[in-house]
Amino acid sequence: MADRKLNILAVCAHPHDFTWFGGTLGIHVERGDNVTLCVVTHGGSTHREEWMEELRKPEAERDPVIVNASPEEYIEQKQGDLKNAAAVFGITDVRVLGFEDQPFLLTEQPESIDRIAEVILDVRPHVMLTESPFTDWSRPMTWRTDHTEVGNAAAEAKARAQLPRPGSKAQPHQVAQTYWPGQAFDMSRLDFVVELTDAWYEKRVEAEACFESQGHDERWARRRMLIDLGSIGNVVRVAYGEGFVREKPELYSCLPVPELMIRQTETGDTQNVRKMYGLNDGG
Repeated sequence: MADRKLNILAVCAHPHDFTWFGGTLGIHVERGDNVTLCVVTHGGSTHREEWMEELRKPEAERDPVIVNASPEEYIEQKQGDLKNAAAVFGITDVRVLGFEDQPFLLTEQPESIDRIAEVILDVRPHVMLTESPFTDWSRPMTWRTDHTEVGNAAAEAKARAQLPRPGSKAQPHQVAQTYWPGQAFDMSRLDFVVELTDAWYEKRVEAEACFESQGHDERWARRRMLIDLGSIGNVVRVAYGEGFVREKPELYSCLPVPELMIRQTETGDTQNVRKMYGLNDGG
């Protein structure tokens, strides 16, 4: 298995969403795996911060250039930000399906399921990373959003790729495992965390700052990543991490005890905490 090159497909609602697990995707690109990013909506109605700030002002004080900017201009800018951010992690296969957002509803855009299924049959991924489809009260995402709708669209698309409809000539494909980003869950529900080194932390900051269309800059990105990645890393006593919840139980040939966890027990709590906080022996 160690020699197998994985095909990984990330299916996200908006251009920015893949950054939730961008470090993990980058790690797999570096390992030689194939990573494809599929963004379902164009993101044209999401996080249009500069425009929203102008609308909050009295009409006489608004900047007409910003207020009158077309949605198409914003979409073009955001998709440029997406490609720049993906490039930070070495991801070159980026596919934007271009469906409407805010809201993205499967009842109104059911054709999105077949479009995602087409990507699955083309990429033939071993692993999918996608939005959480859950809306029950035991989880933070308690209402229908673009995210949960895309999560459900991806789940249905997987089923259609595995069991084609009558008349289809496509070769079926089954995804081995699906993971959802930990941000959509209470941290007590995380199944595992991928540790990010300082170098991958810096790449997450760089990618976050790419989204100038959403009002991001380097200072803001650094602060946000420190909080987001640090809080997840703290769950497993590392500096930074990206958390995941798995769709179904996993099959192993033996007990899956990660080497990193064994090393933590051999190092001891004090040294683990010092490493977590970036302190050297003399610090």
